[in-house]
Amino acid sequence: METAWKIAIPVVTVAAAAGAAGFSGYRMMEGFLRRHEPYADDPPADEEYTTPSYHKAYLDGLKYNDAIKAEDWTITSKDGLKLVASYIPAEGNAVRNIILCHGYHSSGRKDFSGILQYYHENGANLLMIEERAHRRSEGEYLTMGIRESEDIALWSREMVRKLGDELPMYLHGVSMGAASVLMAEGENLSENLVGVIADCGFTDPLDIAKDVMMKNLGAVTYVALPIINFWAKKKTGLSLDDKSATEILRTAKYPVLFIHGTGDDFVPVHMTIKNYHACAAPKRICLVDGATHAMSWYFDTAKYKRALESFFADFERR
Repeated sequence: METAWKIAIPVVTVAAAAGAAGFSGYRMMEGFLRRHEPYADDPPADEEYTTPSYHKAYLDGLKYNDAIKAEDWTITSKDGLKLVASYIPAEGNAVRNIILCHGYHSSGRKDFSGILQYYHENGANLLMIEERAHRRSEGEYLTMGIRESEDIALWSREMVRKLGDELPMYLHGVSMGAASVLMAEGENLSENLVGVIADCGFTDPLDIAKDVMMKNLGAVTYVALPIINFWAKKKTGLSLDDKSATEILRTAKYPVLFIHGTGDDFVPVHMTIKNYHACAAPKRICLVDGATHAMSWYFDTAKYKRALESFFADFERR
C-alpha cells in the first residue's frame, strides 16, 4: 500500500500540473485570439496607445476620421462570416484605390490616424475594412493574418466589382494588418492591384506570439506556446504556423513598400528586415529612426510621405 501511494502521489501531481498548464494555455489562447468587447478606447481613452509627444496630433487625426462621410460595404467570408468595411471616396478626382487594413484588436480609424486624411485629400478612394472578430465584422476568433489575408483578397475583388478596374489598387496594412496584406500576396487578388504597403508587420503569427511571450514570461514561453497553439488549432482549425508572411514573400509578385520604426518594442524591426530580404518582388524599405509601434507617420511624416510618393511613382500603372 505504501508503495502504491509513493507512485500515486507523483502521478497525481504531474497530472494536476499538466491540467493546470493546459487550462492556463487555453486562457492565454482565448485572450490572444478571441474577439475583445467592448472596446474601451472608443472614444480613445488609451493615451498609452501612442507616444505622448504625438498624442494631440493622433487625436486630431481621429477627429478627422470620425467626421468623414463613409458608406458601409459588406461581404461574406469563405467561412460564412459577415465582414464590414467603410468606403470613403476621394476628395476630388480619384487617382488610385487603397484598401486599409488595421492591426490587432484595433481599428482603421486608429491605425490610419493622419494617414487617412493624407490619402483622402490626395486622390485615393479608400476602403477601411474591419477585420474578422473586430468591431462590426463577425467572428469569434481572429487568426493573425491567416484567414484575414483571404478576406482581403475578397475585398479587393469587391472593390473592383463596385468601382471597376480602371484605377490602380494598393493594400496598406499596419501591424497585424501589415502581416495580413503581405500574406495576401499568396491569394487571388484583383488584377489591377499594383502594390502592397506594410507598416510594422511581423513575420508569422507563431513568431510574434513567441516574441511577445518571451518579453513577458521568459522561459515559460517554451512550455506555454505549444499549448496555446494546440488550443488555437482546436478552436479555429488553424495552427499559428499555418501561414508565414516571410515564406509567402519568397514568391511575391506585387511590389512591396516596407515601413517600420526602429524604436518599435512590440513588433521588432528585425521582422520587417527579414521580410524585406525574403521578398522576391520589387521592393522598397523605409525605416523611421526611433519610431514606436505604428507611429512612424508621426515621428517623421515627411519621410513617410516621400516613401509613399516614390513607391506610387515607381510602380503605378500609367
